[in-house]
Amino acid sequence: MSYKPSRRGHSQHEETELNLLPMMNMFIIIISFLMTTAIFAKTALIDVYLPQEGSGGGTGSGGQAAYAPPAILTVSTTEKGFELGGIGGGRFIPKKGGNLDYSQLTADLLMLKQSYPDKEDAILLFPPEMSYDIVVKVMDASRETEERPKQTLFPLASLGEVK
Repeated sequence: MSYKPSRRGHSQHEETELNLLPMMNMFIIIISFLMTTAIFAKTALIDVYLPQEGSGGGTGSGGQAAYAPPAILTVSTTEKGFELGGIGGGRFIPKKGGNLDYSQLTADLLMLKQSYPDKEDAILLFPPEMSYDIVVKVMDASRETEERPKQTLFPLASLGEVK
């Protein structure tokens, strides 16, 4: 009995080239479509300035720096409400209906701004567990009034922690 070779072993395979051109065309179309329809995120930035140590002081007798702290507004946010210090003169704004009274804070800051028109900086103090939402609302209330025409109050805000 003779051995007959199989046809499978002798079949010739044609090597085909992988054509990537249609896939590259599709990616170019998809990328251009996505770039034209994308909504670019607009971020809002709030400038925060830190108070400078030793600013406003000259040299006194004995070579030591005589530091006179500048008159600056401080707004402390507490569980009971807002406490204004510095040029705020120890004013207290209690909570209204269990919530912080941002409109009264803005009104008091407007009165202070009328007394000190050249002042632009304020130190905003918060306890460590204060929510971010409240921090932003206090910053907004201290920067400008809500009613038209808007008036700038204390736009240069420094953040700190109530001890």
